[in-house]
Amino acid sequence: MLGKLETVFSYTAHFILQSWPEKRPGILFLTDSGGRVINFMEMQVGPSQNSQGLTLQHDVSIGKVFDFIVEALSSKEIVVQTRSETNNVCGAFPLCEEDGRVRAIIGMIAPNDQIHFDLSSYMRGLEPLIRMGYDAYIQHVTSQIVMDLTLHDTTKELLQSLTGQISDIIQKGYCSAVKLTDNATLIPQESVTTQEAEGGQTHIAQLVSRFGTTQIMPSILDDHRLVVVPVSLNQTPLYALFLHLPAEETDCMYDERDVAFLQEVGAKASCALWRSIMSDDLRREASKKDLLYQLMSKIQASIDVNDVLHEIVTSIPSLYPYLSAELFLTVEPNATTPVKQLSFQEVEPSTSTKAYLEGRLIAEEVGEGEQQVTVIAAPLLGKQGIYGVLQVTSDQRITLNQHEKDYISILADTAGTAFENAQLYQQSRNLIRELRLINEMARQLNRSLDLKEILDFVTTMMRATFDAEFCAILRKTPGEDRFDVISSSIPAFNGMAIDSTEKPFQQILQNKQALLLAQPGAGPLPFSLFSCCSFMGVPLVVEGEISGVLLVADSRYHFFSFDDYKLLEIFGQHASLAMTNAVLHNEMERMVITDNLTGLYTRRHLNERVRGSLQKDSYGSLILIDIDYFKTVNDTFGHQVGDEVLIQVSNLIRHSIRDSDIAARWGGEELAVYLPRVDKDTAQSVAERIRECVEQETSPQVTISCGLAKWSREMDVNLSVEALFHQADIALYEAKNSGRNQVVLA
Repeated sequence: MLGKLETVFSYTAHFILQSWPEKRPGILFLTDSGGRVINFMEMQVGPSQNSQGLTLQHDVSIGKVFDFIVEALSSKEIVVQTRSETNNVCGAFPLCEEDGRVRAIIGMIAPNDQIHFDLSSYMRGLEPLIRMGYDAYIQHVTSQIVMDLTLHDTTKELLQSLTGQISDIIQKGYCSAVKLTDNATLIPQESVTTQEAEGGQTHIAQLVSRFGTTQIMPSILDDHRLVVVPVSLNQTPLYALFLHLPAEETDCMYDERDVAFLQEVGAKASCALWRSIMSDDLRREASKKDLLYQLMSKIQASIDVNDVLHEIVTSIPSLYPYLSAELFLTVEPNATTPVKQLSFQEVEPSTSTKAYLEGRLIAEEVGEGEQQVTVIAAPLLGKQGIYGVLQVTSDQRITLNQHEKDYISILADTAGTAFENAQLYQQSRNLIRELRLINEMARQLNRSLDLKEILDFVTTMMRATFDAEFCAILRKTPGEDRFDVISSSIPAFNGMAIDSTEKPFQQILQNKQALLLAQPGAGPLPFSLFSCCSFMGVPLVVEGEISGVLLVADSRYHFFSFDDYKLLEIFGQHASLAMTNAVLHNEMERMVITDNLTGLYTRRHLNERVRGSLQKDSYGSLILIDIDYFKTVNDTFGHQVGDEVLIQVSNLIRHSIRDSDIAARWGGEELAVYLPRVDKDTAQSVAERIRECVEQETSPQVTISCGLAKWSREMDVNLSVEALFHQADIALYEAKNSGRNQVVLA
């Protein structure tokens, strides 16, 4: 039953009092469903005919329960009694709900001797008066509600006020409002309800899902537990008003007065609702245009891919709070904004894949039942192609009109063009950066012919350019299936050997290229040197053969792009050329200072090294060596054997001295060894060791004579190279003249 009992009673009493005979005393009262009096009033109109001054008010008091009221509650029929003790006639009219329950009693008490008509018949005629009272009440509260609606600026505020007041008056279940499309179907995301949802789905959300795309018509469903009244103006659907009882409210239902009230409110509120919707639409369009203008200004002015992507993703929720945005791209922008890769390996193409392949906006319902959501995907179109897809997803099934879809499509198109511009600008910047790097690298590499300097510079350059966790240069060992680390950003890895059968190196050897990216969830790549999920390797090719590898690796997924790989290839070409030049330069230097036959240093290089020692050391020793009877060896065995003997003696000398000592071919069969910072006793021991080795290990056997000269800064302040050699030569001459195969100290 509609409204508060006391309020409805006041409207009903107005019509009852008009039908009550004038100058007849009486009390009209109202009880609750338990029969307790909750309100009463006198019905007398004009001077009373009660000459005795009879009063009835002492018979009626708040909270009192009469016997005839109890009888009416149980019988649910009109009851009229005459009370003998007071000689008052009493009547009770039960107000019944749709399900037959008595919600209240309208009662009357009047003096029996003053009532000259049948009170029972009179009370049977109250029903139209009560209905008129209800109608007046409905008209009054509806007018109040409509007046209140004019105070609200937005549709949401208006609907919150409307549903709240309806719910307060009807006093059961919930009242909700859901926007309608032009075809009178529900728009789920545009709804207001009086239910306070504290987790879980609201009741109206379940009902909206139940109605789906069905056209909404006025209806009473679920045994009077659901009332639906669409609101329209000039045949334009606006909103649908719902009265709905949740499952836990099992003991009530909606009656005809509830339905009549909802219909009356819906009809009279339509103008105010239409005005608020139009006002909202104007504000929304102005806001959209302003936001779109600002967004487009930012996007068009931006030359940073990250800025473009960020503006795209954050703008959608600000325009549509019930939508979340995702970006699916075909390229790897190396962006800080989260993006996803478009997949073309799906058995059933996703919404985003369809939008990309078809080049148009796609809207689909995904999921089943209460888990169903709406997915809209629009391609990011540029002048040169499609760069990806902007996908928006609702948290429930929604309905977007064509205007909203066009808006998202325009946003995606503009964003695609801006993204293309940003990409092109970024590519041009990367190209300039790469050219500068290549120029700097070529300039630095051409400045040095030192192999170590070149290796260190290339490693440092790779580390700075690609910002990778690991960079290295590996050399292919000729004739063996392995690579040796000759330079690394992690010094501890220098000198390590890697099997060339490992997957990355297999690809490099087979295809002379490698760019490997592990998929998330698949684990690191199979690479023993450094655990990584991204790997780039380019070969160092010399005369068509792979002599080494430049590699960079990182533990992050998809860390390198194809552009990075192409840049590394250029690094490899320059590095390979620089390393080859350094090796050739070192070989030429070695040939200049090395005797071609014996592999010992030349006399000129020996002179330079001795001169340097005389300037910086405190002392040293020089051994001049001559092979005894070398002419006889040549004459007996031939010059080829003589050369072999000379080589044998040179190798024995090399193995008998330190790395810091200098062995040289003095000329013909004469050899020389300079021992920096070695005194005469040690030098004599070295000379004797060489002499013994030559005598014992040469074939054909030969002997040598040695002349030893020593010097010290204290004794020989101004000693020259020539003077030192002269001393050793004199000692050698003495060794040869005194029997050969001996060491003589100058």
